[in-house]
Amino acid sequence: MRRFLLFVAVIAICIGSFFLYQHKLQQRAENNKQMFDVVMAEKMRELYDQAQDWSTPVQLDVQDDRLSGDYKLMSEFLLTYWMQNVEARNDYLRALKAANWDTFLNVERLDRDRKQDYKETQQMLSDVRKVSAEYEQARQKIQLGSLEQAKHLSIRRDMRDLLQAKLQSNLNTDQSQDIFAIEQQVIEKAQLMFDLLKAHQWQRKNNTILFYENAPVKKFNTLYQDVLKLNSKMEKIKNNNVEVLEEEL
Repeated sequence: MRRFLLFVAVIAICIGSFFLYQHKLQQRAENNKQMFDVVMAEKMRELYDQAQDWSTPVQLDVQDDRLSGDYKLMSEFLLTYWMQNVEARNDYLRALKAANWDTFLNVERLDRDRKQDYKETQQMLSDVRKVSAEYEQARQKIQLGSLEQAKHLSIRRDMRDLLQAKLQSNLNTDQSQDIFAIEQQVIEKAQLMFDLLKAHQWQRKNNTILFYENAPVKKFNTLYQDVLKLNSKMEKIKNNNVEVLEEEL
């Protein structure tokens, strides 16, 4: 009888120890999840603040000793992914600046360039198309590469599935909300405006372009208004993105 009671006591202790251990694991996992949210909020805020100055390369330490296990791996993976995206975007913006893209519609520049058969403007458009293609390739490489890496990340299955879904969603960006896609529309509008300038005589009056004929005026003004609308749309998307980030952080 005593042996039986001793056996029962041992079993009870083992079961109690097992549930206590499981409880500690669950508590540790919950604490780690909460710290993951804290770390990601801090790091993403730091990354966002750095991204505002696209003239300077991003520097962010993706490692954080407050995390461990699966949450540490996922945090470092996500932060590296977003760092790569931000730096690719900033690289693209630096290249556009180097091509003087922000001066494309500068009337004084266009008037000066007309005297040399628009060589500068032609080169500008060529450079902008080149850096745009390079950025698109870099963006696709980062997204597809990260999606493939996520499949083999050594974390819990449910966390890995969630991570892959998030990356896939980012890959299938709504074109109407993709700033880069809108920027490409601006380039096409700029090309059409340039074609009109080359095909028709015009003169500079202060900071405006006056065509000698009426035919190109409406077309040029419509294109110009289209560019303004596209720029306004991009600003709204940027502001919406900031609001979403503020809510998430």
